[in-house]
Order: sequence, then structure tokens, then C-alpha cells
Amino acid sequence: MSELVVVTGVSGFVGMQITATALNAGYRVRATLRKPNQAEKLTDLISKVASTKNLEFATADLLSDQGWDQALEGADFVIHAASPLILGKVEDESDLIDPAVKGTKRVLDAALKQKVKRVVITSTGLTVAGHITEGAAGPDDFTPIDFPGVNLYTKSKIMAEQVALEFASANPAGPAITTIHPGVIIGPPLNPDEDSESIGLFKGIWQGKQPAVPAIGFPMADIRDVADVHVSALAETEGGLRRYLVSFTTEPQLLPQIAQVLRANGHKKAPRLTIPIPVLKFLSRFNPEIKSLVESTDGKTMMLDCSATMSNLDWKPMSFEQSVLDTAAALEGNA
Repeated sequence: MSELVVVTGVSGFVGMQITATALNAGYRVRATLRKPNQAEKLTDLISKVASTKNLEFATADLLSDQGWDQALEGADFVIHAASPLILGKVEDESDLIDPAVKGTKRVLDAALKQKVKRVVITSTGLTVAGHITEGAAGPDDFTPIDFPGVNLYTKSKIMAEQVALEFASANPAGPAITTIHPGVIIGPPLNPDEDSESIGLFKGIWQGKQPAVPAIGFPMADIRDVADVHVSALAETEGGLRRYLVSFTTEPQLLPQIAQVLRANGHKKAPRLTIPIPVLKFLSRFNPEIKSLVESTDGKTMMLDCSATMSNLDWKPMSFEQSVLDTAAALEGNA
């Protein structure tokens, strides 16, 4: 019988693709849901790219102790992809912090009880590159939680990783822990109604909703690469804590480059103009999302060294241009 992977966050952009990738790699998958009535819809969406005969569901909520032992019973591995991503203003910080931090602890505690071999946790490139002002960030870099410009989302991810670090230190015999640190994630969503922050940002450029694109650069990654790295990490045999970075290239991609690729390939609604950084800084006074984008990148190189990911997991990123075009094609097909 094939090995069992429990995937959290299956209804999200990342979790859904991870689930499909794990099924295609021959794993059995048990996906956790807060709302059991989502199972049929999610099965239909995933079945477009993977056989779902080895897919099952369990009910568990990151904000509750209920259900986690049962969800992880008999599991060989866990991929913990569930965590909210909000870049704009948050009225109550606990809406981000509690699912990320308490949820991670619940998953890890259950994994320990159920003797899971490895837990792979979805983090972000900002927890390694959010403070680097010279050169590329690598797996040994940790963004300080009190570093100027660290937004609440990054703070939640730093705190969640700290939980994982403490867990790994307290449990040297396992489960092993791997954290995955992608840049801004684009790529074709499996859900035609996908409303993640990154796909929303891409849609705005593709549809020409604004006349100009902010001249901001981020490390970016394709959703399929991100999923491949998560699933490939399951097969590693070394214990302890591993960290893997995921992006198209070491250099960050600029948001106007998305518009340029789109326009060069017939998507004429994509804006021609860019918004200079000084203008963005002025606008950030009035818009919390712009403020978060500016503060998270201001003065940082936003470069990710993914060489360890490529060598250890035998992974090669797809091209940025292909990812942009595949994302646009998926959105066009769902329009």
C-alpha cells in the first residue's frame, strides 16, 4: 500500500495543487477541511489533473484541538499548507497569528503522537529575505521578527517557524521538519474562483484594472514548482530541520515584467506604464495594501538563493515567462 500524506489547507491555492501533485506521485492523500461539505467540490476540481481514487477527507480546524489525532492517524507524512494570507489591514491580529502559530503547534503535536516521519510546512520567502539588504538570502537566514518593515503576515510566518524550530529541538528523534519558502506564487489555479492575494494581483495586471503597475520586485514562483518541492521533500531521509527556498531565479521578478510578458503575447489590456517607487511611497500613506508591499521590499535585495533546493531535491524551476502565460491561459479559460 502506498504511503499516506495528510495535507492541510486543501481548499487553498497552494494546498489544492499540493494534493494533486502528491496523488500524481503515487501517495494516498487525506486532506483536512474545516467544512466537510466542501469535499465533493474539491474532489471535482482536483480530478481535472489527478486521479482522486486515493483521496479522502478529514475534518479539523486550526483553531480547535478537535479532530487532529484522528486526521493524522496512520499517516506517514504531513504537508501543512493551511495558513491565512492577508496583506492589507487586519482589525484583529489574532485572525492571522492564531491559525499560523497555534495551528502549526496542533499539527506538530498530533504528528508526534501519530509517529509521523516528516512534516513539511509552507512558509514564505519573506522569513529568510525580509531583512537582507545586500546579496541573496539563503536557507540559513532568518528575518528578525522586530525588523523594520516586517508586516503582520510575515510576522505570523516567523512565529509559526519558531514553533517548528522549538519542536524540532525538543524532539530530535522526529518527526523531521522541512519548511518551504516560496516567493509570490503565480501559476494556473485549479479553482476557477481562486481569490488568493497573489492571483488577485495577477488578475489586476492581466485585466488592466489599473493604468500602471507598481515598480516593485519580488521573488516569484510557479504553483506547480512550489507543489513539486513540497512533495519531493517528503522523500528525504535526513532528520532535523531543513529549509528550502523556491523562486524562478535568484533575482526577483518585477511586477511590470508580468505586464510586459502579457503584452508581448497578445494580452493587450496589460498596462504599459509603471508607478515609480517615490509615487508608491506617497500612495502608501493612504492605502494599507500598498503600504505593506512597499515596506516589505524597501531597501531589501529580495534575492533568493535556491541552489540547495535544486541540488538536494533534483529540482529545476520552470521559466517565469511560461508561468505567466499559463496563468493567463487558465484565467482566460475560467472567465
